[in-house]
Amino acid sequence: MDGGEDSRIPDQRRRIAAATGARHSYRLPSSHPVDERGRSVIGAAHRESGCAAIKQVAVLRGAPDRRVVHIARVMFSRKGYAMQRMTPTAHLWLDLMKGVLVLVLVAVAVASAHAEVIVTGGKTGTYYQIGNNLKEFVSPALEVRDSKGSWANVEDMSQTEGVTLGIVQSDVYAAFVYLRDSRDVPAETRRQYGKLLKNLRVFMPLYREEIHFLVHKDSPLEFIYQVRGRRIWMDAEKSGTYLTALNIYSKMFNERPTAVAPFINPAVTGDDEGTRTRRSALMVLSDPDFYSAFPKIDVLVLVGGQPLKLLEANVPPNLRLLKFDPAHGTSAKVLQDYKRAEIQKSSYPALNITGAGLPSLGVDSYLITANFISEERNQFITSLAGQFCEKFEALQSKGHPKWKTLSWKPGAPLPPLAVGWQYSARVKDRLSRCHVQGSVDESPAAIPGATCKPQDRFAGLCR
Repeated sequence: MDGGEDSRIPDQRRRIAAATGARHSYRLPSSHPVDERGRSVIGAAHRESGCAAIKQVAVLRGAPDRRVVHIARVMFSRKGYAMQRMTPTAHLWLDLMKGVLVLVLVAVAVASAHAEVIVTGGKTGTYYQIGNNLKEFVSPALEVRDSKGSWANVEDMSQTEGVTLGIVQSDVYAAFVYLRDSRDVPAETRRQYGKLLKNLRVFMPLYREEIHFLVHKDSPLEFIYQVRGRRIWMDAEKSGTYLTALNIYSKMFNERPTAVAPFINPAVTGDDEGTRTRRSALMVLSDPDFYSAFPKIDVLVLVGGQPLKLLEANVPPNLRLLKFDPAHGTSAKVLQDYKRAEIQKSSYPALNITGAGLPSLGVDSYLITANFISEERNQFITSLAGQFCEKFEALQSKGHPKWKTLSWKPGAPLPPLAVGWQYSARVKDRLSRCHVQGSVDESPAAIPGATCKPQDRFAGLCR
């Protein structure tokens, strides 16, 4: 503006006030445009010529609730000024953008919050479905991750940040004990397994899985104790099946088995790599001459609740199952970690089972946790136990059918565990006060302190 415009300033104030309904006085510039705080907005970089706008200034008004309302925009140039009122639509857009900003800030806060993780199994397996049930019905804060199986889940408990829960086969403990004590395992690895075993805890026993030992129908083998020295397909290393086969074999014969490495036949189909791998092994076992280009298999081991989908339909007709003989000399040690089970003929009509069922072995699955150094994570476990009690009925009525096979019910004592395992003291206390109706007695019992060595405390496994 030049000096000739100064005489019009009072009139400008009146026009803006009349147009906007503002009741407050506004400081308009005598020689320079100002912002809503009355400060000059022209600097050296804003000196322009012609009628182009030098600066835009917001006109604000105080609302009854002490909010500041943007009601107009004034654009100054060397020719004068122009005013543009805020329309209702513009106000609506401003309010909308404020709401979007709030939602973004909330989303960032939620994303930055620490999520407790449960590691399960393959996405097509029961473990993964059990994990999703816990998230859906018990604790929405859980993050469910698929995994390679029980062995990997145990390692994740100590090596992966945020992993607080895992689903494993109960024999994982015995297998890690074997590895801890085996001279075939490097000393440092043995020490790490030893530290890990001291801090693993059980949250809840889940359901039982049957162990299937399969052979070709023309095989001379009849019983599980006859597999010594045979080429055994036991799935991928660190899978639950691999761990179970390794543990049973080592207990029977005090040595490691001759394991056939997993492979995939390009002609085989399946939803995931694990399914294709297992189907490839079944095809080779059923017709070794036709599939002679692939590794030879004498015995194939599968672990899962019967009926396994893999064996329920489209299974080759020339396969059969090996029997477990509880009277054999090798069986006593095996039954320290496993239960006697029966595989029903009705589960697998194509597997040449004689009679109503075939004697075999079963292994329990556990939901596990650990002793952590973080009090926040320990408190999460305590709270989850209370929610597990309260939502148990929903798990059984709306979750996977395996929830109905749990040996524990609210109001009942916790079932005994396999050798080496112990319950989390926090979970045991909480669930011991769980009533049939799903409520929890809020008077906590004293929780004994756990022994924690310096190296375990550093790893975050205990306090």
